[in-house]
Amino acid sequence: MTRSAHVIGMGEVGRRVHDALVSRDWTVRPVTRDAGWNATERIDDDAVRIVAVREEGLAGVLARLDPRLAPRTILLQNGFLEPNHDDVDEYARGLIWFTSKREFFEVLQPSIFHGECARPVVEALNAAGIAAEYTDERANFLREMIVKCVWNAVVGLPLAVHEINLGAYLSGRRAELEALVAESAHAASVHYGVDVDPTLCLDRIEATTATLHWVRGSAKALAWRAGAIASFGRRHGVPTPVTDRLLLETESSS
Repeated sequence: MTRSAHVIGMGEVGRRVHDALVSRDWTVRPVTRDAGWNATERIDDDAVRIVAVREEGLAGVLARLDPRLAPRTILLQNGFLEPNHDDVDEYARGLIWFTSKREFFEVLQPSIFHGECARPVVEALNAAGIAAEYTDERANFLREMIVKCVWNAVVGLPLAVHEINLGAYLSGRRAELEALVAESAHAASVHYGVDVDPTLCLDRIEATTATLHWVRGSAKALAWRAGAIASFGRRHGVPTPVTDRLLLETESSS
């Protein structure tokens, strides 16, 4: 069984995954922008590559890795990847469902992984106390990805636009919340060809944010989050008026 890894990107997510694997006696080599790349790029190295960089940094990482390494590489993600990366189908994937900000760390629900090389990583994360699940079915992963990205559409842009925290948004702007969730789930479902019920998305938001009402969103990574939703809508003729308005307000205030 694989018990060695290169963790590419040592931000909040990469650091947590690195420490979890080390705690289970894995040999883990951290890779930063300036260090650790030589072994990572070797095609004869059987270690799993775990890419934990921000969405905008992914293209640079993939450009450095030999495409033959794709089956042994896991792309960790928070937002959508496909809108800006057309060549990720051969990679294993890991959808992160924990939040980490310096000393604050909370598992919101099990992170979900897809791709054969991810199996031992899932086992190690669970053993280290970071709940994770594996799915053989790509459609299951895509559904979960949509649910998480609808979550991001709520816990992000609208909070920044309205300058309020998550608790105030959930309790005080219910009509906008429900409309935003419905259009986001619809546009993404049509784009990926899987069906995601907006009610499931709302239930997941309620179930995972009880301790996060203090969070204040930001207008970041929009190309992989709200911007992706708007792009899906335009491409498939699905109206996304709430998303479009929030994006426009962000542009007007910048």
